[in-house]
Amino acid sequence: MKKISSFLTLIKIYFSYILKVKKCSYLPFRLWIETSSRCNLACRLCVNKDIAKEFKGDMDFTLYKKIIDEAGGSVFDVNLFHRGEPLLNTSIIKMIEYANSKNIKTRIHTNGVLLNKELSIKLVNSGLDLISFSFDGYTRETYEKNRIGAGFEKTLNNIVEFLKIKKETGSKKPFTVVQVMEFDEELSRATFEKQKKNFIKNFENLPLDKLVIRTPHNWGGLLEVEGVRKINKSRDKLIPCTFPWYSLTIFYDGKAYLCPQDFGGEIPLGNLNKQSLSDIFNNKIISGIREKFGAKNVSDLNPCSSCDRIWRETVAGIPKEYLKSFIGDYTRRDR
Repeated sequence: MKKISSFLTLIKIYFSYILKVKKCSYLPFRLWIETSSRCNLACRLCVNKDIAKEFKGDMDFTLYKKIIDEAGGSVFDVNLFHRGEPLLNTSIIKMIEYANSKNIKTRIHTNGVLLNKELSIKLVNSGLDLISFSFDGYTRETYEKNRIGAGFEKTLNNIVEFLKIKKETGSKKPFTVVQVMEFDEELSRATFEKQKKNFIKNFENLPLDKLVIRTPHNWGGLLEVEGVRKINKSRDKLIPCTFPWYSLTIFYDGKAYLCPQDFGGEIPLGNLNKQSLSDIFNNKIISGIREKFGAKNVSDLNPCSSCDRIWRETVAGIPKEYLKSFIGDYTRRDR
């Protein structure tokens, strides 16, 4: 029944996006809930290290419960992470379990550094639907150059131990992904493939469901790094962002923003401490943003105008990379 309802909502989202409606007849399909904005690393291609200390913290469970209670029955899944490391929030297991009790799918994205046997067992038993490990580099040299504060072998062993625990329990969940960033290091494709092959051997006979290869992006224009694609700001090439029509991003303090690329919180939409999801998702601010994207006129809209994700290939009018990811999430065998 949940899948049928979700499928009907997806149809509504598709036509709302294609027609560029200003007000939506549904709640967000997906939420990014920042369980913590703190991080234990200082990665080269992450701007978390530039966030001032006074703007870092963990989401309170009372606020989280309010959001989930409002989302139940409408939201398909929640990403329990954004700018920080979700495992730093000591209530993370409780948060996963509460969302699941409301029939909402849960996902976390972690650097894996804080994992230990006890926490791995709790995560496997929590009902978590998906866990992805951000592991940037096939070799110690590349990994430790980019993941400042982390050790290659220790973190890799943490992930391997997690997978062994998952295998021992016989659980299909959480769907487990290792995400690797391939950096522009002037290596040949053959060298990359050799490193990749050796790296994958670490997970032989273990329930790793997917290896995802990523390339750097510019976090809404906050990063200028070699390897991040240059933006051709031609109005004809702009592909309206999908986020205003299907999701919200909520910072640890309850403030809601347009999308997870708004790392600096430049487009505040409201505050979940004082407002509801429905109030925020169709207010004047977000309706105006939808109108701007419909007119392909975002030159004065930051960070959107500097984001590299609105100049992409599309299928049926939807950005190709998002469509592929979304279909994969919705139809995945563990659902």
